[in-house]
Amino acid sequence: MKVAIFVDGKNFYMGLQKYTSGRRLDFSRLANWLVTQADGTRLVGCHYYTGVEAPAPDRPNPLAGFLAMLETQRGHFVHRFPRESQSIQCSECGATHSFTREKEVDTTMVADMLRMAAVDAFDALVLVSGDADHAPAVEGVRSLGKIAFVATWGGYGLSSRIRNASFDHIDLAKGLANFEAPQEEAEPPGEPSDADTRVFLEQLRLAEAHFASGYVGVNHFLTRWKGDGLPPTADERQRLLDALLLERKLEIYLAGDGKKALRTLAP
Repeated sequence: MKVAIFVDGKNFYMGLQKYTSGRRLDFSRLANWLVTQADGTRLVGCHYYTGVEAPAPDRPNPLAGFLAMLETQRGHFVHRFPRESQSIQCSECGATHSFTREKEVDTTMVADMLRMAAVDAFDALVLVSGDADHAPAVEGVRSLGKIAFVATWGGYGLSSRIRNASFDHIDLAKGLANFEAPQEEAEPPGEPSDADTRVFLEQLRLAEAHFASGYVGVNHFLTRWKGDGLPPTADERQRLLDALLLERKLEIYLAGDGKKALRTLAP
């Protein structure tokens, strides 16, 4: 039975951060494991969809290297989409903060799943995303006589609609031992770069604008805030926080409810 895999890169990465604690994956083994979980015999394509930012000379983009590596894997195809620039204005200080959003990823995924199902490109589909926006595609694939599975990290972000529409749920967290890459001995971390600390401060200002009526909790920013360019693990973010505290570019204070909060300091 032919199996095709469709990966929502953003959704996959958010679950990956939560459940793998920085461990590396062997993506060929991951694809093969998903094929077996779908009772398949052959992988006919693993399609990875993600938004990408325009290259900037002063800010390295680790995603570019990852995507280049991924598309060299047998049967893997990367679909890149430019991220759209947007901005918000702080209601308190009037400062404008810029950020980017993914564009056209979901709609293209839905169209590709239905198109490939219609031409019998696969017998079973594994959708690596729990986003409810993809539920119509799962329902459409099933109406064409195909089997549709949904895969997430421990049910992270799994909507009830897409779970009910799918044949079964595959828990990536339970299969981690089957596709985890051998761990290399890590080198001692160096000093944070100026680019890294600048991104940290930019994202903190965005968080301050986002939570304009309250505060930015330390734990929330280190473990849950999703921002372009921020390190994926809490330990890496803590290193940046420590460096910026020493430079007096931000401070930790107690909010009204007694929780520790972060804020930037004027230059």
